[in-house]
Amino acid sequence: MVKPLENVWIRIIALLMALFLWFHVATDKVYKYRLALPISDIALGERLTLANEPPDSMTVVVSATGKQLLRRKWRGRGMRILATQLSIGRHTVNLSTANTLLAGAGSFVTLDEVVSPVSLLLNVDYITETRVKVMANITVIADEGFAVNRISKPDPPEVKLIGARSRVRMITAVSTESKELTCLRDNLTMTLPLAKPVGYHLLLEPDSVTVSIEVVAVKTRVFEDIPIVVYNAPVNKEVSTEPSVLRIELTGPPNDIDLLDSNALVASVDYRGRDAGGVCHVKIDCPSNFKVKRSSASTVRIVEE
Repeated sequence: MVKPLENVWIRIIALLMALFLWFHVATDKVYKYRLALPISDIALGERLTLANEPPDSMTVVVSATGKQLLRRKWRGRGMRILATQLSIGRHTVNLSTANTLLAGAGSFVTLDEVVSPVSLLLNVDYITETRVKVMANITVIADEGFAVNRISKPDPPEVKLIGARSRVRMITAVSTESKELTCLRDNLTMTLPLAKPVGYHLLLEPDSVTVSIEVVAVKTRVFEDIPIVVYNAPVNKEVSTEPSVLRIELTGPPNDIDLLDSNALVASVDYRGRDAGGVCHVKIDCPSNFKVKRSSASTVRIVEE
């Protein structure tokens, strides 16, 4: 006699077997499926490439068994368009199953129809190469008490740019990807990837450069009698400030600050920013690798004579 618990398990096993059989039969059937796939390759003649960007994807109808449609790997390999017959110039290529292939589906998935786009405008050009300069797109802020003494030029200073001739001719320099460093206290050497130029299949060799940053302890230097300039004063009035000069303490890299001329410091006030008592906030400008540590006054009074 079958016990009640055993009877439940028999029913569960029978149900699972039925579901497995149904899934096996269902996924062995051939289905048509409409989907968008990336355009992974446009095959051109030797030493040819495109001067324009093709669409990222296209919509097609494919046939495959349910099992193959469930698999994702072949979808990521995208579509391959055959255009090896094209020469230099602009061409309108009508897309069909004759010149459009599934790049990685093998014989398990069949391309039935190209839905959209049904044609592509391809601008075919020669592949060429040139040398371009590299610029470091890097912002460096030293920690308190330190200063950036030097940021080296990228190494190598030039790289090879490979791509469509018409596009390559327009590019004279490339930059690194944007990078910001803060609170630096020590010297640093880092590898920065290059930002890819805009264009179809543009390649950079190498695709990264090395930049070195030298950080030093800051030195303080005092500048006496820096005159205060008044901007935007009325042309028919004589104006001055009280006090008329400032004592400014500046910090920066030791070698640079020793060579800094006082004319590089500009203390100024804006006449239009004075309050009812004629008091204005003082703005002090200096070269970017220096910092104002202290000044003898942060505000002054504008005197009209």
